[in-house]
Amino acid sequence: MKQAVSGINPNDSEEEQKRILSEERDSKGEPFRPVFLYPKRKLRMQLNIERETGQMKVQSLPRGDIFQRMMVRRPRKEEMSTEQDWPSVWPVARSFRSSVVPLPIRMGARRHPERRAPFKTEGNLELVKIPNFLHLTPAAIERHCNAIKKFCTKWPEKLDDNARHKFFPLTVSYCDYVHQGNSLRDMRSRVIIVQLKLSALYLDDHAVDKLIRLVGDRYNPENDMLTIVTDRCFTRKQNYDYAMYLLIALYNESFKVEDWEVKKPEDIRLISRTIDFKGSKMENDLQNLLINMKEEKGNETITMQKMDSKLEEFSKSWENYRNSKETFETVRNYAESIKKLLGISQSLDQSAP
Repeated sequence: MKQAVSGINPNDSEEEQKRILSEERDSKGEPFRPVFLYPKRKLRMQLNIERETGQMKVQSLPRGDIFQRMMVRRPRKEEMSTEQDWPSVWPVARSFRSSVVPLPIRMGARRHPERRAPFKTEGNLELVKIPNFLHLTPAAIERHCNAIKKFCTKWPEKLDDNARHKFFPLTVSYCDYVHQGNSLRDMRSRVIIVQLKLSALYLDDHAVDKLIRLVGDRYNPENDMLTIVTDRCFTRKQNYDYAMYLLIALYNESFKVEDWEVKKPEDIRLISRTIDFKGSKMENDLQNLLINMKEEKGNETITMQKMDSKLEEFSKSWENYRNSKETFETVRNYAESIKKLLGISQSLDQSAP
């Protein structure tokens, strides 16, 4: 058993048995023998020895072949003409090649840039790292546009801004950005801008007033445009869904009438966003003033219908003056309406001393 396991022969001497035990053996008791593997090709030293001793025949190359090996072609950019068809030279996006681009481009950082210019085009790895747009030259873009032009339709001439807002009231805007960086993502590209005219929602007076109060400064009364900007989510799709959710929530919330929203008619003027001429103190004072002027002059031709028509014309300029930003035009129109209401034909500057 001992001989089968360790490969020791009991008839051997004690020293031989110790030597066998110290050696590494396999399962069959055979010792491990070193194996030297030589490469199939000859080493340089062997070739030199054979060449010096004459054991190897040196093959002599013809003189013409040597000249062909030594001949190096000039860079392609030096052979280009000024009328070269560049889209054929650089048709698709690829890495920068200094031998093809005939531009004196330099890129890289050096110490003391005021003394030494950046690295040249040849062998410049910085130009190879970054993406280039040499395949998107104006000539290439024009050629691509002409190729796909036959598949496009003309923009409808009658579809101006008014028609566009009528048939396509909702406008969604976003931007794509291309920049140099370690990531293709740009956080600005996730921003979604939704624009909608408030008149396209078909709201009643209460809903319009409540919606404008909810959106705050996102509503522009000059062009009746509601603008919602969403940028809190990580992706553009999430921001778009969030903008649609906000628009639907605002629309549904504007129609709700809470208990605290039900006000008496006399309290509505206190919470209204705009000042109305009807029911105001100015209306009562002007009516009393016109009645007194009629009694003093004794002019019976001025009927109540004419007085109401004059007050209606004056109310438009008065509401415009009170509810809009004060400008030279609004002040002048307000002054002219007062003169017309009171029958003053000349201003104070033109009156006689």
